[in-house]
Amino acid sequence: MLNCCNRGFLKINTPEHIKNFSNFIHFFKLLHPMKLKTAILFLSFIFPFVSFSQHTHGASGGEHLCGTDSLYRLALTNPEVRKQREELEKFTQYFLENKLYEQEKDVKVIPIVFHVIHNYGEENITKAQILDVVRIINEDFKLLNADQSNVISQFQGIIGNPQIEFRLARKDPNGQCTDGITRTVSTLTFSASDNVKDLISWNTNKYLNIWVVDKIESGAGGYSYLPGTTINANYRGIVVVHSQLGSIGTSTGSNFAARTLTHEIGHFFNLMHPWGYSNEPGVSTNCSMDDDVTDTPNTIGTLLTCNLAQNTCNSLDNVQNYMDYATCAIMFTQGQVSRMLAALNSTVGGLSYLWQPSNLIATGTNDGYSTAQCAPKADFIANSTRGCAGATINFTDLSYNADVDGSWTWNWTFTGGTPATSTQQNPSITYNTPGTYNVSLTAANSTGSTTKTKTQYIKIAPIGGGENVPVAEGFENASFPSHPSDATKSWTIEGTSSVKWERTTVTSASGVACIRLRNLNIAAGNVNTFTSPNIDMTNISSPINISFKVAYAQKNNASVDKLRVLVSKNCGLTWQPRYSRIGVGLATNGGAYVATNFVPTATQWREETVSINVLANSPNAIIQFEMTSEGGNNIYIDNINITGAVGMDEQSSPVAEFQIYPNPVSYDSYISFYLKESKPVSLRVYDMIGKAVFQEDMGILPASAYDKAINETIPTLKSGVYILELNAGGVKTSKKFVVLE
Repeated sequence: MLNCCNRGFLKINTPEHIKNFSNFIHFFKLLHPMKLKTAILFLSFIFPFVSFSQHTHGASGGEHLCGTDSLYRLALTNPEVRKQREELEKFTQYFLENKLYEQEKDVKVIPIVFHVIHNYGEENITKAQILDVVRIINEDFKLLNADQSNVISQFQGIIGNPQIEFRLARKDPNGQCTDGITRTVSTLTFSASDNVKDLISWNTNKYLNIWVVDKIESGAGGYSYLPGTTINANYRGIVVVHSQLGSIGTSTGSNFAARTLTHEIGHFFNLMHPWGYSNEPGVSTNCSMDDDVTDTPNTIGTLLTCNLAQNTCNSLDNVQNYMDYATCAIMFTQGQVSRMLAALNSTVGGLSYLWQPSNLIATGTNDGYSTAQCAPKADFIANSTRGCAGATINFTDLSYNADVDGSWTWNWTFTGGTPATSTQQNPSITYNTPGTYNVSLTAANSTGSTTKTKTQYIKIAPIGGGENVPVAEGFENASFPSHPSDATKSWTIEGTSSVKWERTTVTSASGVACIRLRNLNIAAGNVNTFTSPNIDMTNISSPINISFKVAYAQKNNASVDKLRVLVSKNCGLTWQPRYSRIGVGLATNGGAYVATNFVPTATQWREETVSINVLANSPNAIIQFEMTSEGGNNIYIDNINITGAVGMDEQSSPVAEFQIYPNPVSYDSYISFYLKESKPVSLRVYDMIGKAVFQEDMGILPASAYDKAINETIPTLKSGVYILELNAGGVKTSKKFVVLE
């Protein structure tokens, strides 16, 4: 290991580099004298790489880069945080000056636990993906990564080996058997911050806690607390998005994604970005800052590129460093290793407790520890929780905490189902009688068993009955969503947040009431629905339309709440989207941002009419309004009307309900049509001078409803007006659509 030059205060107090830590604190106090906070969150804003290459919606790539800087300045005014940071820096300088890193000969073992926060989507990642990222960080922190040979010659001589090994915990805080992975169901996964740590956190003096989520509220790919920068010990650890965890599964698979956790652990062990104490790479003034590591050249930083000849501060940049934002990170320096070892030998942030022999025994990570396989923790999901009488529903076992082997058994109980019990791992059950039913699973192996019961999980509707067309719902009856005299005509309100759709008399498009969702303070990612009763359309032919009035306002330019209208012909067993509007396209108040409680005026309502011809002749039609919260304001709906009649203009065509929505098109737009009979189908796009710019032969399609995501069907088009032609068996139908920049 390189003998690092010390960074004693007398040697590094030049103001142009702000290297004296006390001066650094004073510097930030002058820059940002704000009120005290009890915690400092060092957000390493590593943006999800896929969003740069595949998605254009949502927040722009760079708008969160300055968050770390302002939070850091703010938090350092807290005397307790400042005291801990000064204590750690003083110890670090002592450790370096006395070359105590030379005494660090043995591998340090760190117990880790992954808390997967999910809502049964792709964010509920597999154990294989977690084992993959454990492999990666162990290779990176033990200098076993094969790509170390790609380090350019100028830095080969200072490659550092931290000699740190991470092991999944085998004992939980209660001494019970674990595979080092917990799974917690919560919609907070879609807008994660320290809120997910309140759901579950293991003793941070014993475990390195890693929370895996779908999205981080700030838009980051991951963040970590620096040692000593949080007063709440339960918040120590790392939050990371699943798409930047490891190299397989739901990860984007890039080096940038695969090394995200390596980068975050570097922060956890007290490393800064190579350009110093800020989160703004590429700024020329970064040359006058420093990361308190002697062998990392000053740099302005790199953002999602890999220029190995980059020279930004009069010396060659160490672009391949794990702590930069380059796409080719493959190394720590020896100076960085010495600084991490200093942190691991300090009690600040509890790091020195993690690798002690007594703690390895307590967490089941000591050498030679072995145990029988843990008992499984039962969990499951259904492919649908709704259906008509006679529907068959498929159940999938999601039990975890142990690997499936020959000793596993599954014992299911299905109230109201046929069969009523099953020992299959993934059974299919038929429900013949209308009602609401519980489902229970006991998963067991040779070690033990657990049981999971989901109450009122399956909802089965009768065939037929309910409402008849025309349907009018103005929310004037105070009993809504219940029908005052006929339960089969009641609506259903459901959702993942505590605040759900509700009848209100605060405002209305007409009459005295409407339905609203107080969306202003609902966390992003929550989905709330209200669903019609069964509507018998047995004798109803096209055109069939649903019209309604909507009022909504954005809170700011990042508000991308989405309202969808979906329809089902089988009591909710499967759904087809018919309408979708997002963010500014949903807003009805002229585009003004409203930060306080939005209540629409009489002129801030918009009427929408949506074709739902796919429901023609269905005895079990239902319609659902679905709102996905993404940081906007309240939404109101009123005057829902469903009408049906015979449409002579459509009877001669094999295609009905051909539409593009939303239009102007966005990444979330769909091409939708209903094919009445099997026909060869093709699509062609023309610009306004008649030139064909795209065509696709879809082959012979069976009679059915079709929805195709426009971003998966038509390549990127320049802004302008286009014509989409649908040819079904020689009968052509056209629609105009608009592409905006």
